[in-house]
Amino acid sequence: MIPTVFRNGLLPLLVLLAGVFCLSPAAPQKGKRGKDICPYCKNDPVLLKRAGLVSHGPIDFGPENGSEGIKERLALSDWLFLETDHMRWASSLRAETLKGKDRKRLAPELENLRELFPEIPAKVKKLDPYLRLHLMAARGEKFYARFQKLLGVTDADFAESRQFDKPYMGNGRFLGEKDKFEVLLHSNRGMHQKFTKEHMGTVVTDSLRWHFRGQHKMLASIPAVDADLRNDVSLYPHTVHNLSHLMLCAYKHFSYDPPTWLDEGLAHVMEHEIDNEFHTLDGEEGSMPDNKGPGDWDLKLKKLHKRDKVTSFARMIRIQTFGQMSQEDHVSTNGMVRFLIDEHPDKFAAFIGAIKGQLNAEGYPDGSDLRGLQRKQLKELWGLTPNSLDVEFHAWIEAR
Repeated sequence: MIPTVFRNGLLPLLVLLAGVFCLSPAAPQKGKRGKDICPYCKNDPVLLKRAGLVSHGPIDFGPENGSEGIKERLALSDWLFLETDHMRWASSLRAETLKGKDRKRLAPELENLRELFPEIPAKVKKLDPYLRLHLMAARGEKFYARFQKLLGVTDADFAESRQFDKPYMGNGRFLGEKDKFEVLLHSNRGMHQKFTKEHMGTVVTDSLRWHFRGQHKMLASIPAVDADLRNDVSLYPHTVHNLSHLMLCAYKHFSYDPPTWLDEGLAHVMEHEIDNEFHTLDGEEGSMPDNKGPGDWDLKLKKLHKRDKVTSFARMIRIQTFGQMSQEDHVSTNGMVRFLIDEHPDKFAAFIGAIKGQLNAEGYPDGSDLRGLQRKQLKELWGLTPNSLDVEFHAWIEAR
């Protein structure tokens, strides 16, 4: 496989490697125009509002013509849509028969959904397209809250537009962007490539992230086609990896690329909070899952430590692209971010805020000399140098 590409409209940014049934699937009801209606929420405004949802559509999605445009332009796939408070989802995922271990894994999430939508059966042996979409939408909101907690922010910290009489927080309500985050889940690689060619001007095999500058929105297009992404167990952490990239870049507005080590390391950590042995690597053509590397990165980090092969912080801040990262760099940046979150959560949040919110003398976002800025913040927040940070990091590895 090859890696995910992330582009900022004109500027390249990041590159990366459902009805349910007990005996038979729940049959979607038909609306007045013959369209399918979700058998669980029934697109009922009262049920949707209680669940923190907006609508199954039509919704604004993508760069033009919304969900109706997606259905028209990518007509070889059957599309479902769902909008939540902070995100929009488009899915052509097919039904998935669950193995016993997956039924056990999903039981808590399904129980939470069942409290909102009682039509979900008590025993779910198969995820139909509507239920897969509802699961992803619920997870998206849960992850949004997780990311806000990591940053030390709430919705109230972000205004509709920049407030010049207050600390800089970007230009919109969604972590600093004006519009919601969007995820396009494909069951057909050809439709993924058609979408990226038409709207991003590039064709990639694997996942691609994009910033639509005119619409002020961040989008990930994910082909859930290969065996390692076709099913929920692997698609979920891969999607979270991509959402982490989107949300870090959006934080305080996507005006310049964040440091590569921080961007990739944070995405690894967020992904590993879902599945510690599933790894997505970013490269020069797109984002791809890579299960050929070490399954347990915590164990790999200990081995690197014993061999004195852990990537130093001084080396981390010099990494300029995902393609420059070795397997050791991926494992090391994952460990460094985990260390900072676990041991210094408040200072780490302040560190990210400073890196993503640098302004020039005229008060505009400025991504110049981010290496110097990182060293400065390390000194101001922790009283450390890159070398002394490495000493603390290695002590943490030994103590685990």
